[in-house]
Amino acid sequence: MHESLAIVDEMYLEGLAMKRAQIRRDRPDISDDSVEQSIQDWITNRPMDAPGRVRLT
Repeated sequence: MHESLAIVDEMYLEGLAMKRAQIRRDRPDISDDSVEQSIQDWITNRPMDAPGRVRLT
């Protein structure tokens, strides 16, 4: 079970990295802080597929 959770965690972090890359492609002129704020906004404002806490890192 522990290994399964590690895989899910890795996939989550890879998904965030992909979203960061998308934001940078769409808006190459914004700062790193703005990218992180955009990530946080995307996570907190998108429809959730399951209840629970949202992790931003």
